[in-house]
Amino acid sequence: MSELAQQWTEAFRNGRSPAGPAWLDEIRLQAVQQLNENGLPQRKTEAWKYTPLRMLEAMNPAICGLDGSESEAETESTARPGDLLESAHSIVDILDGRLAGWSCGRPGVSIVPLRQGLELHETRLRRHVERFDISGASRAFAALNTAFLENGVVIHVDSQVDAGSMLLRWAFSSQAEAGMHNFRIFLLLEHGASLQLTEQFDDSSASGRALNVISHLELGEAAVLDHVCVQMAPENTVLISSSQATLAADSRYSYAGFDLGGGLVRHDLQAELAGDGAHAVYIGAFVLDNKRHVDNHISVDHAVPGCSSEQFFRGVLAGSSRGVFNGRALIRAGADGSSVRQSNANLLLSGLAEMDTKPELEIYADEVEASHGATVGQLDELAVFYMRSRGLSDSAARRMLTGAFCHAVTDRMEQAELAARVAELIDEAMPSDAGSL
Repeated sequence: MSELAQQWTEAFRNGRSPAGPAWLDEIRLQAVQQLNENGLPQRKTEAWKYTPLRMLEAMNPAICGLDGSESEAETESTARPGDLLESAHSIVDILDGRLAGWSCGRPGVSIVPLRQGLELHETRLRRHVERFDISGASRAFAALNTAFLENGVVIHVDSQVDAGSMLLRWAFSSQAEAGMHNFRIFLLLEHGASLQLTEQFDDSSASGRALNVISHLELGEAAVLDHVCVQMAPENTVLISSSQATLAADSRYSYAGFDLGGGLVRHDLQAELAGDGAHAVYIGAFVLDNKRHVDNHISVDHAVPGCSSEQFFRGVLAGSSRGVFNGRALIRAGADGSSVRQSNANLLLSGLAEMDTKPELEIYADEVEASHGATVGQLDELAVFYMRSRGLSDSAARRMLTGAFCHAVTDRMEQAELAARVAELIDEAMPSDAGSL
């Protein structure tokens, strides 16, 4: 076991016992046992072989947020300059790894701290926690989050309610501990409910901190969730996220993730298409320079017939940065009529940048539609020449083409105004030497 895993295990054993039902205490104990037995993932751990944890180990973060100071009463959160959404119907603030405030602008929408959510939705939350995989070294951070499961939020949208837009803001105060912060999100959409959820992480105060987040997304029949995540964290920040989306019949989940910062970033995104006609879309783009590292691991499980999914990611890498994309689609036996499309394309702007891409299709059914592709290369010099022939400088031509490469992702977003804002942020994040290999 690594020294860091051992340190976290000892913190669990020496810390106070968090409040919660008996079943949750038992799961916490199982999780810390998994962490103790398996440690953190190493290069021989298949799912992590391209993502070393040297930066995290050098940071040596202690576990934070163990004083039980979770919010217990609703406080008002208001829009502020720099928000991705100018007029969100609901706002949720997570400060220093704790639920700090929220405002709810539409009837039929409930936002409560995890402790209260366990009282309101205990059976459903228990099912999500018990089903979440925490076994083995590859799931070490899921085990860590579960062992210290205390800080979180439960968001519930009633049947047939259009919840409008919700902005979830991640931030750290200047007094926040420099360590590992764990947080849990439960999002429950009832039959026919809909929500546009935008997560924003761009706080310079996050420097030198680590965040480990797990999200459980439950979509009822015909529910719709449009989910956008944008992070522009400092270069010495570690962000690790895992999500499990469960889709009932005719529901639709759309994820758009944009990594324009961070030092070590890992996303484990999973979806189970559990009802006929369910549809999941995962799109994303990342722009990296210096020694930044971003890893997107996606897995979509087609468990029943008539479902469809799509994965579409673009990456731009400069300096000594490294990107990883592993997109997996499993079509189980009997899941006839499934449709899967995967695409991952990447531009290397430096001879030292590296991209590891691995699309996977695992098919056990007949009568399916499936396609996948992956490319790693440089800008097309003929396209650069064409742009220069129209009066642009070499640098301007390359930056414009590189930006357009990532805009292929924002063009697929359904929220036009948000897509335009994200496109601007992508252009701003473009390395100064974009295209000059």
